[in-house]
Amino acid sequence: MFKDNHYFDRPTPGPYYLTELNGSLSPIWQFQNTETKSCDRQPDGTLRCTSDHPSGFEWCVNAPAVDRDGTVYANSEDGNIYAITTGQIRDRFFLDKSVGAAYTPLSIDHAGRIYVLNNGHMKVVGGY
Repeated sequence: MFKDNHYFDRPTPGPYYLTELNGSLSPIWQFQNTETKSCDRQPDGTLRCTSDHPSGFEWCVNAPAVDRDGTVYANSEDGNIYAITTGQIRDRFFLDKSVGAAYTPLSIDHAGRIYVLNNGHMKVVGGY
């Protein structure tokens, strides 16, 4: 499993994928980030968003995490943490802010809680 960001394939950057490979290094599945909006969570909890990424956002995770059921969790520069199962989005959760080039890891504990950094703050999401 790795981030498969394409920076120089076209005149504009992108597309941006998460890709799972088999033992022969052939793709099993890919999931493309197609979010186009940068968002900030406001003090009242609402989101303020601007459509400014026509090619989507980069995956900004150093290492995705995989739970006991095989769901892949990864954070993106769009400020979301994604839950992806065999190339299909199962869920996503907006953390706090769309932040470029964060490149932060995430991890899962024994109770299924996901620990992730966004905008300089540790967030805990989920749990069984």
